[in-house]
Amino acid sequence: MRRASTATAEVDCSAEPTAHAAIPGPREQVLPERENLFKALLAITLLLATFAAAGWVSAACERITAWPLAAVLALKWCTLGALAIVSGIFVTAMITLAHEAVHRVLFRSRFWNEAFGGLLSALSLVPLNANRQFHLTHHGYAHQPGHDPERAMHERPFWLAATVGSFIGIREQYKLYFASWRHVTHGKYTRRVLADTFFVALAAAFYFALVPALGIPVTVSVLPMLLVFPLVFSFRALSDHYGIPATVALEGQRQDILDSDASTWTTHAERRAREVSGWVVQTSPWLEWLWSHANYHEVHHKYPHLSHRYLPRVFELTRARVPYYLAGGYWRSILRICGLTYDSRPEQLSELLTGPEGERGLNASGSTADRAPQARPRSGSAARR
Repeated sequence: MRRASTATAEVDCSAEPTAHAAIPGPREQVLPERENLFKALLAITLLLATFAAAGWVSAACERITAWPLAAVLALKWCTLGALAIVSGIFVTAMITLAHEAVHRVLFRSRFWNEAFGGLLSALSLVPLNANRQFHLTHHGYAHQPGHDPERAMHERPFWLAATVGSFIGIREQYKLYFASWRHVTHGKYTRRVLADTFFVALAAAFYFALVPALGIPVTVSVLPMLLVFPLVFSFRALSDHYGIPATVALEGQRQDILDSDASTWTTHAERRAREVSGWVVQTSPWLEWLWSHANYHEVHHKYPHLSHRYLPRVFELTRARVPYYLAGGYWRSILRICGLTYDSRPEQLSELLTGPEGERGLNASGSTADRAPQARPRSGSAARR
């Protein structure tokens, strides 16, 4: 895998000139390829380790004969539940790396980006190209009523969003995957569908062939993880957009974005810099690293071309110039948003809004004159739903 080369490309980041110069363009940035590879392999290894620990715990509990059966079962399933949560944390690390692949910043090589991204996304229960279509369309219409596809997941009372939202998100992405089969003979769709099918099959073999071959029962390892992971993911994902005031919807019918390139996100760059569609969550350094700086979610939405490695620095460079909603940790974020609706009112979050005073209230009062964003001229980049 090659280290990233440099080139000359810049985007409007709506900040002062010194900050603008410090934010690399799509081809200028140096991707942390070795770190991404290490983290991917580490997450897969630790996932297998938690599965092995679950198998050992199950076998050890079956050997306990001096305790009442109810006590043994309670010990067994409480421990297995805790291990399932740990497994979910590692799978969430995989999906945040797959997110880098969605934006083509996991590896500079297209082949390795798609190969590792396809595997990591499938291990996280969604096909990469369906995930890419769902996620890039979300970027194009972030937090807009009637347009943002993520509203299907979380536009509901908090406790429903927390418990069923991620399962709905998985369903929506498989609907896109199966819909692609209707176009399987049409050029670019062929590669997308076949790649997604291959990696989903590979992930199924990992969970239901490799794990049993290692002597680990899937009933105490894989199946609890499959149940718990969407809930662990919700813990992080709800702190992406839940409770943020709705952004102003673009005119016209939504157009799904199938893919993007270096020029895609120059459209509406100034608008994205002014509005706020998500949170910045200040959390511990180890979790920032493990989840690839996903806590800087609004920074990512303002500058979606950037690798995760740049997000903390860009936040510090721009926080006085562009608005952000700032939360002090994931638990504090959850405790705050659990009392909000999906689209809160600006005054409910006014004390958490950083940046220039003149930017306040844009989400509620911005112009609706913009037209729908489209990926630049890559064949098949946008399709109507």
